[in-house]
Amino acid sequence: MVALHIRPARREDVDALVDLNRELLQFYGVQPPFPRVDMIRRLKAELFVEAPTVEVMLAFAGDEAVGMLAFAEIYAVAVCRRSLFIQDIFVSKTTRGLGVGQALMLELAHIAEQRNAFQIDWTADLWNEEARRFYETLAPVLKAEKMFYRLAGANLRQFLDGAKPPRRATVR
Repeated sequence: MVALHIRPARREDVDALVDLNRELLQFYGVQPPFPRVDMIRRLKAELFVEAPTVEVMLAFAGDEAVGMLAFAEIYAVAVCRRSLFIQDIFVSKTTRGLGVGQALMLELAHIAEQRNAFQIDWTADLWNEEARRFYETLAPVLKAEKMFYRLAGANLRQFLDGAKPPRRATVR
């Protein structure tokens, strides 16, 4: 395990965060959706505001950001409890296998405990065997009976264009 420091991302970390995000996109074979300067602007506008919709923790080895974990707190209405959902967890290729992911997950578990969140949820790509092996070391409960759905891009546009307006109830 490498000596790490984990803390919430700050405005001054945005360059390092963009570097990690671009490496994450490269890992998935995806081109960055915006030029670097636009990514910086967008991250500053969304992450470093009074009530962000997502929080990011960064793992540092010395002064170098080597991992990140983005998560959101949600409220499960059905069970009247808080929950944390991991949007992304990523460790730079140069430090994989050195305990960075484990340290990020442990820090999130502490946050869950502090916030009285009863669970942490995340997804994994079926093809990403390295990530799945890592997750198995955490002893999670695999919820294989669930399916993950997404409306995005062209599918979201198609849904919006084809959606019929809801019927209005008539009051008598």
